[in-house]
Amino acid sequence: MLNVRTAENDELKNWDTLVGASPYGTVFHLLDWLKIIEKHTNSILYPLIGMKGEKIIGVFPIFYKKKGPLKMVFSPPPKVGVPYLGPVLLDYDKLKQEKKESLIIHFCTEINKFVNNKIRPSYMYLKLPPGLIDCRPFKWMGYQVEPFYSYLLDISTGLSSLESNFSMQARKNVRKAEKEELTIELGDKEELLTLYKMLYERYADQKRKLPITETYLLDIFKKLFPENLKIFVVRHENEIVSGGIKLCYKNKVIDWVGQPKTKMRTSNDFLHWGVMKWGIENRYHYYEILGANTFSICQFKSKFNPMLTVNFSAKKATLFSNIVEKLYMKMRDRGSEGL
Repeated sequence: MLNVRTAENDELKNWDTLVGASPYGTVFHLLDWLKIIEKHTNSILYPLIGMKGEKIIGVFPIFYKKKGPLKMVFSPPPKVGVPYLGPVLLDYDKLKQEKKESLIIHFCTEINKFVNNKIRPSYMYLKLPPGLIDCRPFKWMGYQVEPFYSYLLDISTGLSSLESNFSMQARKNVRKAEKEELTIELGDKEELLTLYKMLYERYADQKRKLPITETYLLDIFKKLFPENLKIFVVRHENEIVSGGIKLCYKNKVIDWVGQPKTKMRTSNDFLHWGVMKWGIENRYHYYEILGANTFSICQFKSKFNPMLTVNFSAKKATLFSNIVEKLYMKMRDRGSEGL
């Protein structure tokens, strides 16, 4: 019998260990990050845990938020720069297909039951983590399931192999950046704030609002820097011309926030190349570039010859909340995936 409930006491103390033990656990699932999201979205975090007898088979963080008559459940909530969250399954990949299907169906069914019994939401939106492609249980429960995309580079092949697969323009830009004497270095809080200001101004120029706040970013910095969060800046004649905030967890570096448009056209290609080089030197295997759903920026990101990866979202909504969502999407200032 599989049971889902809110994690307590020792289970919460061991939450990050459980996340780390699963291939589906990501930096966004870490308890510190979840608590920061709860604080900045004025929502209630339910760190759900699935038990089969005395054995933990998975965890699933959800956030509940009420706005007017709408009761909403998210994993993750919008405007927190989190591209995916959802279920983390333990020892799932060791199972044969029949048992895999049985486990994920029962786990997702019990999550759905918990949410409906405890909250009875009119709107629920989930984004599954990388690699967890079996979204059928949600579809069978009446959720609307859709794909979303990221790019992934296997950087363990080495820098020369990576460079040889870059587009001709990307290789030219990296070489030109070196001739222009651009440099790339790791930064600290001061550089983080500078990058945030550059991004804020870029969004303002486009009459858009930056989705995440400075205080949210600083809270993430306080908890994750320097182990899981790195700040890279590109300088020209000691002036910061570009940069990015990257996340490091397990064997992957994630291109998270940054790459503001800059007057030095070679700087962002040089930044990605420099982060890949750093990742190789520090024995990471993968570099994930978020935002492959956005047509306007795919051409830039695809020139590094990444693999296209697919994840899935699952949404269930009443007719009223669907109407509200459509109005909201039309009226809000649009942000970008992964910024």
